[in-house]
Amino acid sequence: MNIYRIMIANAVVLIGLGVFGYFISGSPTALIAPAIGIILIILSFPVKNENKTAAHITAVITLISAVMFFVTGFLRSNMLVIVMALFTSFALYMYIMDFVRRKKEREEKSSAG
Repeated sequence: MNIYRIMIANAVVLIGLGVFGYFISGSPTALIAPAIGIILIILSFPVKNENKTAAHITAVITLISAVMFFVTGFLRSNMLVIVMALFTSFALYMYIMDFVRRKKEREEKSSAG
């Protein structure tokens, strides 16, 4: 699976829901999610080219974002933020599964060779 596509999908959801939330609430803090989405889109290009550092940075940003969205969403009872948290958590799960798969492939190559 191409993990950069999941990154872009997560970024599009964050940008879309964040901008929508900004127009509904008028609060500038609603633009935090689109900013994170833009960062993820920028990082998706190095990840597409197999840059491990960018992939790890993306995973950390996604983890922090998911926790932040869950806490904020539940404290404010904001369904848009909870949806962003769920989608971001799914993206994080997919990143971790990709890391595990790649590690197993590397271990199989080193033990076979």
